[in-house]
Amino acid sequence: MSGRPVRRLDWDLLRVLCMAAVVYLHAAASALRESSGLVWHWANLVSSLATAAVPLFFMLSGALLLSEDKTASLSHLFRRRLPRLLVPLLAWSGVVIAVARVREGRQAALSIAAALPSTPAVVPYWFIYALLPIYLLSPLLKKMADGLSDSHWNYLTGLWLFLTVGLRTLHDFLPYGSVLRVFTAVHPSLNINAVGGYLGYFLLGARLSRLKKLPPRPVLWGTAAGLWGLIALGTWRIFAETGNYDERFKNYLYVFTALLATALFLLLRSCAGGRPSPRWLTGLSGLSFGVYLAHPLALSFWRLVWGEAFPQTMTSLPQHLLFYGTVLLSCLLGVLLAGSVKPLCFLLTGQRFSAACRESNLFALRKKRWP
Repeated sequence: MSGRPVRRLDWDLLRVLCMAAVVYLHAAASALRESSGLVWHWANLVSSLATAAVPLFFMLSGALLLSEDKTASLSHLFRRRLPRLLVPLLAWSGVVIAVARVREGRQAALSIAAALPSTPAVVPYWFIYALLPIYLLSPLLKKMADGLSDSHWNYLTGLWLFLTVGLRTLHDFLPYGSVLRVFTAVHPSLNINAVGGYLGYFLLGARLSRLKKLPPRPVLWGTAAGLWGLIALGTWRIFAETGNYDERFKNYLYVFTALLATALFLLLRSCAGGRPSPRWLTGLSGLSFGVYLAHPLALSFWRLVWGEAFPQTMTSLPQHLLFYGTVLLSCLLGVLLAGSVKPLCFLLTGQRFSAACRESNLFALRKKRWP
């Protein structure tokens, strides 16, 4: 009998849904900024829900890493965890630089390469740049997390929610000239950035994963639906008044998205927690990091192809959906194939070849027993 831990349905389902949502957010960016009518309203509605995907990725990382004993090991961090993050990042950044060399010339490629220590090769890779320092802190965070009582957990996440996310939201929604903006501004020398930003989501995920009693499921459904509607309607109202697409309600570090991500995280735990993942879902989950890294290049490629075939793609909802589906499926297929070639597997997906053969490459697909 294998000693491998059973994969959790809620974690794998969350990872796969967030992967699809992040790809949609970037595929729909042009529609939200350059179109109107049915396509705009559809993209706004879907992206208002999908905006929780990035916070959920940080929350899932916190739930997973701070529940594993090996997270406290410095040798595990430097031998296993960091390479799984950095090697694929550098490999895909190299691909981006090579493409820039072909399309834009040597100077453009050199500029991207020179800026890599502080600036991602493509904008979506910022997520990994934000995750890296959290990984570096994770052994210390694990030691801290294991010693926190429930009241200390509530205090820590409450500080982040009210004094970082809450104040930032209140400040940016107050009218310019309001005296209250002075009192809600976060001064750089008097703040709690130690638990601010995306580290707060990481810790929030760890806290929520440890809750023994979850809110009633109808409350979670109602909360998620209400926040989704608020974000969509708020974004539409700003668009209707100004004619410009504004992501204020969709900001990852504003309270609307933080609460929506919290409700969705708990909802997945409530509906799917305690059940093992089927193999098909485990396979998709194993592809998720590779898809995240591949999708910016896939978007650029298909926009070129699509622009030739369908110049008005953002004015038609069926073409908009077909474009998204094409990008997502091509990424899944490409990462599946890359994971089936041993020299490319770890380089492009962050998975060891043996793990990919069990879960998420062509060799895994050939296995006969699929529950």
